[in-house]
Amino acid sequence: MALAELYAQYNRVWIPDNKEVWQSAEITKSYKAGDRFLHVQLEDGTELNYPVDPAPLPPLRNPDILVGENDLTALSYLHEPAVLHNLKIRFVESKLIYTYSGIILVAINPYKELPIYGDAIIHAYSGQNMGDMDPHIFAVAEEAYKQMARNNKNQSIIVSGESGAGKTVSARYTMRYFATVSKSSSNAHVEDKVLASNPITEAVGNAKTTRNDNSSRFGKYTEISFDQSYQIIGANMRTYLLEKSRVVFQSENERNYHIFYQLCASAMQPEYEHLKLGNAEEFNYTRMGGSTVIEGVDDRANMVETQKTFALLGLKGDFQMDVFKMLAAILHLGNVEIAAVGDERSSISMEDKHLRIFCELLDLNCDKMARWLCHRKIVTTSETVIKPMTRAQAVNARDALAKKIYSHLFDFIVERINQALQFPGKKHTFIGVLDIYGFETFDVNSFEQFCINYANEKLQQQFNLHVFKLEQEEYMKEDIPWTLIDFYDNQPVIDLIEAKMGILELLDEECLLPHGKDENWLQKLYNNFVNKNTLFEKPRMSNTSFIIQHFADKVEYKCEGFLEKNRDTVHEVLIEILKESKFHLCANFFQDSPVSVSPFSSSINIKSARPVLKSPNKQLRTTVGSKFRNSLSLLMVTLNATTPHYVRCIKPNDEKLPFEFDSKRVAQQLRACGVLETIRISAQSYPSRWTYIEFFSRYSILMTQQELSINDKKQICKIVLQRLIQDHNQYQFGRTKIFFRAGQVAYLEKLRSDKLRHACILIQKCVRGWLQRKKFLSMRKAVVTVQQYFRGQRTVRQAVTARNLKETWAAIIIQKYCRGYLVRRLCQLIHVAAVTIQAYTRGFLARKKYQKMREEQKAVILQKYARAWLARRRFQNIRRFVLNIQLSYRVQQLQKKIEEQSRENHGLLERLTSLASAHMNDVDTIQKLESELEKLAAQKRTYEEKGKKYREDSEQKILKLENQNKELQEQKETLEIKLQEKTEEMKEKMDDLTQQLFNDVQKEENQRMILEKNFQNQKQDYEKEIELLKGEIKILKEEKTQLQQQIQQEIIIQDGLKMEVGQLTKQAQKIPELQKEIELLQTQKLDVEKQAHSQKRELREKMSEVTKQLLESYDFEDVRSRLSTEDLEHLNEDGELWFAYEGLKKATRVMESHFQSQKEIYEKEIEGLNFKVEHLSQDINHLQKLFREENDINDGIRLEVSRLTSENLVIPDLKQQVAELENQKLDLENRLQEQTVKLKEMSNRLHYELERDRTHRRTTEAQNEVDTKENESLKGTTQETEGLSNGLMQDEVQDEVQSKIKQVTTRLAVENMDLEEKLDMKDRIIKKLEDQIKTLTKTIEKAEAHVPTVPKEYIGMMEYKKEDEERIIQNLILAIKSSQEHTRDLNLLSSWSSTKSI
Repeated sequence: MALAELYAQYNRVWIPDNKEVWQSAEITKSYKAGDRFLHVQLEDGTELNYPVDPAPLPPLRNPDILVGENDLTALSYLHEPAVLHNLKIRFVESKLIYTYSGIILVAINPYKELPIYGDAIIHAYSGQNMGDMDPHIFAVAEEAYKQMARNNKNQSIIVSGESGAGKTVSARYTMRYFATVSKSSSNAHVEDKVLASNPITEAVGNAKTTRNDNSSRFGKYTEISFDQSYQIIGANMRTYLLEKSRVVFQSENERNYHIFYQLCASAMQPEYEHLKLGNAEEFNYTRMGGSTVIEGVDDRANMVETQKTFALLGLKGDFQMDVFKMLAAILHLGNVEIAAVGDERSSISMEDKHLRIFCELLDLNCDKMARWLCHRKIVTTSETVIKPMTRAQAVNARDALAKKIYSHLFDFIVERINQALQFPGKKHTFIGVLDIYGFETFDVNSFEQFCINYANEKLQQQFNLHVFKLEQEEYMKEDIPWTLIDFYDNQPVIDLIEAKMGILELLDEECLLPHGKDENWLQKLYNNFVNKNTLFEKPRMSNTSFIIQHFADKVEYKCEGFLEKNRDTVHEVLIEILKESKFHLCANFFQDSPVSVSPFSSSINIKSARPVLKSPNKQLRTTVGSKFRNSLSLLMVTLNATTPHYVRCIKPNDEKLPFEFDSKRVAQQLRACGVLETIRISAQSYPSRWTYIEFFSRYSILMTQQELSINDKKQICKIVLQRLIQDHNQYQFGRTKIFFRAGQVAYLEKLRSDKLRHACILIQKCVRGWLQRKKFLSMRKAVVTVQQYFRGQRTVRQAVTARNLKETWAAIIIQKYCRGYLVRRLCQLIHVAAVTIQAYTRGFLARKKYQKMREEQKAVILQKYARAWLARRRFQNIRRFVLNIQLSYRVQQLQKKIEEQSRENHGLLERLTSLASAHMNDVDTIQKLESELEKLAAQKRTYEEKGKKYREDSEQKILKLENQNKELQEQKETLEIKLQEKTEEMKEKMDDLTQQLFNDVQKEENQRMILEKNFQNQKQDYEKEIELLKGEIKILKEEKTQLQQQIQQEIIIQDGLKMEVGQLTKQAQKIPELQKEIELLQTQKLDVEKQAHSQKRELREKMSEVTKQLLESYDFEDVRSRLSTEDLEHLNEDGELWFAYEGLKKATRVMESHFQSQKEIYEKEIEGLNFKVEHLSQDINHLQKLFREENDINDGIRLEVSRLTSENLVIPDLKQQVAELENQKLDLENRLQEQTVKLKEMSNRLHYELERDRTHRRTTEAQNEVDTKENESLKGTTQETEGLSNGLMQDEVQDEVQSKIKQVTTRLAVENMDLEEKLDMKDRIIKKLEDQIKTLTKTIEKAEAHVPTVPKEYIGMMEYKKEDEERIIQNLILAIKSSQEHTRDLNLLSSWSSTKSI
């Protein structure tokens, strides 16, 4: 893949930035070869043309999947910005301080205690591979320990970094890990001793600096020895380049070594009284930096801890007191006052308190010390000259003596720690922990920085060689062809420093000269290296410094003080005085052959990085530079003999703030510590490495079905890569991994994301198409249903005339008499048949009874009949009980309905009260607005011309709307024609429906329980809707209050008052139109009631037809022929007819009482429904009043809108309002649909109750028929009265049911009218918004010349254009109107269908 193809549109790159080092940017235009600029957009939205000719292309940014990786070498693009961004994401966002960079562990100091170093964490990392868990210092320690145990080879962990980066803490945690994991079984507690050495070395070798409160001022290499079972048996420590100058000088806000302040803090204790110490402010060597206290550190408690660690190592009280004497002597030596005597002489008073204490503590001759601190002896071949020193020279001699004493004391303490950590046996292996300073560059760099950077050059060379070696081993292991990688070799810099006639050798040579000076040495450097060595430079503006090009950066060194620090000399006379000391520790420090202070010292070989002073002879004396070079070479030999592991500590900011990331400081340290060099070496070859399984699982989406059918996943990966990446040099196949060059993983990620993007687009396309098709089908279905019901309604209206009403009334009267006659004939026939059957059955039973009485005993017969009588009585009681339960259940159901309706009424009352309170608030706002209108009347004349223009525009729009209304009327007429056709079809289907009614009765009984449950759910839904309406009212109130506040704040900007007054007049003209609509709705309500009456008559006609069919089915002559005269004579034997007549009377009375109770119940329900209708009508009137008041309130809203016309951001707000209204319209449509469903359910329930009453009447009629058979012999008058009573009762029940149906339909019609009023209110709001948007568009068109271009806006999948705004709003208004008409038609049709079904 060509490099230019990677710089395609929407890819991201890194642009150099002065503040953040690198800044992310997105490519807005694809780059082509030859382009001079790369068009990018920064994250803040600014466009930038980045020059790429002749400059190189900017580095590419990694895909998001690779951001936050545990290992920096896993990034597809390996460069400085990628490394910085990955570290920042992990450190700032994920709060992770450790990150791998190949074999390096990058540790960023969080400046905060983290709970990630407990024993549980140690055991969690124990035995784990390095890549199995998150990066951690314990993972590096475990890897070193595992390799030592597996390969039986010595290991080393190199911890480096700037001061304050956390080197000492990292080394401490490493040693703690080894002590915890490899505890020995002996009672020597070697692990505790190894850990105890850290507090001591920190006390005598660490100090507070401006960068760190506990900065190590020396390098330390600790060898932890293990036996054959890999348990700790001992340790040994080497130190490098102690900063002795800190003993006598500290910069501002810095401190001396911690041990001095710990001593001063404990000076008042009895055991330290003989040291005659005081507060740290009293001594020159501790108060020089002006900061004697560290916040949050208790020096006295630390002193106790130091004493405990001394005791743990076996260094008892005598040894400790000797050390404290030496330290106290140094403090007192610093307070010795040296007075100037003239210009060339100085002197010390013999009565100097601190000199006397110094000599007492070290047991020295006070006179000699006072003399030789101010004089020096010059020995020549012929004579010895004593020369006085100036005050400055004497102070330097005093400070040199203090540094010498502290240096020997430090070496002595390290030596005793090593003795305490020695072991009697033989060590098997060891792990070395190197805690050494990192690359340093300051404003003023001296000899110490030179030595530190020299050591880092040596370590960097060893590091580069090791990384190169590991890369080579990785390629050989995977059978990848190895090509030589060009990496930075810093051997020329090392040669410049340490080679023959190098900087160090010239420095030692100048130090041997008696009159050697820093300037002479610097001139030699200029003569030897300027213009001869590219790594050495002479500053342009300075003759006292030189520049060396190190691997990390250029560093300028000041030559002042190089010779003095390299010599590190103390006058021989002062050393002789110290040798004569009676204090054995002080005397041993300066002996030519040091006397052992321990009986075991002769048998122990101490590896010290500082050889002991051998002779005062100048020719044999070694300089600090040569000592440091020798110790450094010894360290390199040790490291090369071990397997190194690297920990690079990074300081995230200079303010010591927790989890704050300074990109400039971090980038500087990454360059200095070699992390970027490691990445550069990896990037030159194949930096990205994926196993075959990882590649297959990640990029299987790019594979074809044919490729996936292969069983070998390794072969699949090879085939896919050969197809996707044409250049085979961009990747290599190893045994277990695939090696990619830089950028190839990002290219594969791009292909994968493109594939996923295309798949998402395809899914979106299909889903959107399906949704549109579904929407179209639902709309078409709705239109068809509307047409159907509208046609049916129109035909019904045409059918209902005065003539038809007269004919139907006459038919009903004829039906009444005809039905009575037919029923009476039918009852007579049934009575005759029943009598005959009874005669034959009673005769049969009498004969049978007679036979049984003859065959059986009378007692048995009496028992039988008694038991039968008891059983019958029990059955009758049970039947009565069941009937009572049924009646009570029905009463409870009716009571529940009444309670629910009362709850609904209470909810409506609460809603009306809330609306009334809102109305009062609105009245107050209206009064305020009226006062404002009076104030603004003076501006009326200026806006008259604008009002005229607006009137003309509004008249044109009104004409358009009238044309649209005409078109709608034409469509309405067409729909009425279709409705007539549909009603004819409905009449044909009515006959079939009557037959289906009888079959559906049983099904409806099963569905009754389901309907009751649905009714409860509907009740809950109604309550939720009421709560939603209350929430909407609250939101409207809040919006009104916000608008009032805005009006009060910006009254001055009231443009367009005249136009809004014109709108008010137009809206006032619309009020009579709304009243006409209300009258139309009332007429529609009357039409619905008329339709219900007509349907009732039609049902009666159909019932008469059914009865005719039943009468025709019976053959009366056949029944009479079967009855003989004998049977008629035996009918009235034993008074059977009289008993039958009495039973019939009782039955009729029971039925009358039952019907009377039902009638009372129905009347109560009708009264409650009437009350509800009246209450709802009052609500409607109140809502109409509120609607008129809201029209006045909207005047204030229009004033606010006129103010917003001067602002360009008002249009998106109005669009949001239109979107909200559309959502409200959809909600209202959904509610209308729910209302229609509820109407249908109510009609079904009423139909069910009617059928239940009919079934009940049928049962009663059947009983009456049985009774009439027994009473057939009675007079015809009684039969006629009974028939008439039954017919009247049926008519009364039907009238009650129909009146109940009417009341329910009227209630539902009122509810639909409420919903229609809500829709009308929304329609008016939309019209107002339309007018407001028109005024805004006019003002915006005027201001378009001054407004910058706005990017395109998209609504859904349609491009939004300003010129289409009016058309979109008109379409919305038409859609809402059509939905309102649709809901009205649905309400009328639902009420008509319910009455029709009844």
